[in-house]
This record gives sequence, structure tokens and C-alpha cells, in this order.
Amino acid sequence: MSNVELLILGKGEIARKLAQLADAAELPVAVCEPDLDAADWPAGVRLHGRIYTDDPWPLTPSTHAVIARGHAADPLSVATLLQQGAAHVYLIASARRSVSVIEQATALSHVPLDSQRLSAPAGLDLGGRASAEIALSILAEVQWRRHGGNAQPLRAGVAAKLRRPPGIRDDNQCPGKRP
Repeated sequence: MSNVELLILGKGEIARKLAQLADAAELPVAVCEPDLDAADWPAGVRLHGRIYTDDPWPLTPSTHAVIARGHAADPLSVATLLQQGAAHVYLIASARRSVSVIEQATALSHVPLDSQRLSAPAGLDLGGRASAEIALSILAEVQWRRHGGNAQPLRAGVAAKLRRPPGIRDDNQCPGKRP
């Protein structure tokens, strides 16, 4: 599990869409949940047919973990993932339910949770509501945290460059252009 950068707990629609998007972005992905059907997942995704909290393994400082399991197991999943060293934990939940989960997870771990390593609810507000749109908003937050971006529209940088005095050049390549 050393090179997994996205660990997904759960096998529902959002989890599957998130795995598809992350795999397309060439992000190493693992899914941990009982009764996984390999046909539901991209070929590059590693499948672990068990409940992570029943037999957790240490996570690397580059592992981002998404909880998409369901309501009852969320507090234990949050506490366990943070204790196992996840770089960041993302909880798919409403804002109201997130508060309850955080309170319960804090009680389970007997210490205050590191709020700098927990996004509850997960994702950036992109305005979407469908499963694929929610998955995209979560992956956008994961990428932002992994790469240290500012999560601002790229056009903000263009506006700043247009205000530069004449004669100052910027030779940076397009972010999507590969050398």
C-alpha cells in the first residue's frame, strides 16, 4: 500500500465515480470495502475486500482517504484514518451530519481531531449535485491539497499579468503542457 495516494472506503456510486476520475488522472487508487466486484472498478484500482477499520494498516504521509461508506461507520473511519497517518481525510456528508460525526470521532479517539487534516464535508463547492459532480469536487480538493494550489480560478492569474508594467515577461508554460 506504500504508493497509494487515494484510499476510498466504500463502494457506492460516488466512490466508483471518484475512483474512475482519480484513475484517469493517473493517481494511484485503492478501494477498501467487502464484496467488491472488480467489474465495477477501473483496472488500475487496487481492491481490498474488507472493512478498513477492522484491520487497519499504517498509511503514508501522501495518502489521502475518502470516506464514502455510509453513516454508521463514519466516526470510527474518521478516527482510524487519522490515527493511521492519512495526509488528509475527506468525509462525504452534509454539513450538519459532519458536525455529529466529528463529535463522535473525537469521543472515540479520546483526543481532539486534527481539523487541519479533515475535510467534513468533503469537496470544493463547484455547485454540482450528481454523483460524478460530487466526485469531481472531492478530487479537485484532493488535488488542491496534494499540490498546494490556491483553489482559485486560473483567470485570476491572467488578470494580474495584464496589470504588469510593459517589458516584464513571464515564460511559464501552460499548466497542462508537458515538457
